[in-house]
Amino acid sequence: MTTIEEFSRLRLGNQGRRTQIVAASIGIAGFALFIVSFLTNETHAAQSYLFSYTFWFSLPLGALGILLMNHVVGGRWGIATRRLLEAAIRTLPLMVILFLPLLIGMKDLYSWTHPEMVRQDVVLQHRQPYLNEAFFLIRTLLYFVIWLVLGFTLLVMSRHQDASGDRSMIRRMRMISAPGLILFTLSGTFAYIDWILSIDAHFFSTVYGAMILAGQFLQTFAWIIIVLVVVGRQFKMESPLDPQLFLDLGNMMFCFLILWAYLSLSQLIIVWPGNLPAEITWYLDRTRGGWKLLAAFIAIALFTLPFLLLLSRSRKKNANALVRVCVVILIAR
Repeated sequence: MTTIEEFSRLRLGNQGRRTQIVAASIGIAGFALFIVSFLTNETHAAQSYLFSYTFWFSLPLGALGILLMNHVVGGRWGIATRRLLEAAIRTLPLMVILFLPLLIGMKDLYSWTHPEMVRQDVVLQHRQPYLNEAFFLIRTLLYFVIWLVLGFTLLVMSRHQDASGDRSMIRRMRMISAPGLILFTLSGTFAYIDWILSIDAHFFSTVYGAMILAGQFLQTFAWIIIVLVVVGRQFKMESPLDPQLFLDLGNMMFCFLILWAYLSLSQLIIVWPGNLPAEITWYLDRTRGGWKLLAAFIAIALFTLPFLLLLSRSRKKNANALVRVCVVILIAR
C-alpha cells in the first residue's frame, strides 16, 4: 500500500476525537485568557495575540506554499506528506476568523492608525497612501481570498483525483500551482510586511517578507516530520517511516534553514554598517538588555545547532534524531 493510500484510508477514531477535544479545550481556555488580558491591558494583549497568531498561522500557510511547490517540482516527499499538508490547509477558514481580534486591536498595534501621530510624523505622512486602515483591510481581504482560492481549488482537485483516478489532474494541479506559487509568494510577502513590519513604520526592508516566509516553511517542515513519525508509529504504517523519505524531508528543512539564515544575515549586513538612525534602531531595540540573550538563543537554537545536526546524513535518516532537531526548531520559532 502506498503512503498516499495509507493516509487516505486512515481514520483516527476515538483517539483522534479525544485529541480534538483536548486541543479545543486548551484553545477555548487560551482565548478566554486573552479576553481577560485585553480588558486589563489592550496593547500588551494585542501584541501577544499577533505573535501567537503569526506562529500558528505559519503552519496552514506554510502547508499551502509547500503543497504548491511540490505540485510544481514533484518529489516523493510530497506524496508522503500531501495528506498532512491538505489537512493543515483546511484550517485556513478558521484562521480568517481568528484574525478578527487583530482588526479590533489595530490601534493598539499600529501608530499609523492614529491621525494625531501621523500629523506629527513626516515618515508616517509619506507612507499614509499605503498605510491607512481602509487600504490595510482591502489588502488583508485580498490575501485571504488568494490563499483560500488556491488552497481549496487544490483540495477539490485532489479529492476528484482520489475518487476518479484521473491522472490528468496531476497536470492540471501543476498548471494551477506554478502561477499560484508566484501569487502565494507576493501575497505572503506583503501580508507579513503589513501585519508585522508596519508596527515599526520607520523601518523598511524589502527582504523582510521573504525572510518570514522562509522561516515559515522551515517551521512547517519541522511540524510535518513530527506528525508523520507520531501518526506512522501509532498506526504501524511502514511507508512514512522510510529512512529515504526522512532524508528527503531533512534535506528540504536544511535548505530552508540556510535560506532563512542567509536572508536574515543579508538584512543585518546591509543595515549594521550603514548605521543610519532610521534603520539601525530596529536592531538596537532587539539587542538591548534581556533581548540580547533572546537574540543569542535564537541564533544558536534556530540556526547554529540545527545546521550542525542536519549536516549528518545518517541523522536525517533516523526518525528519532530528526524529530529532536524539529522540536528544537519549533521551540526557537
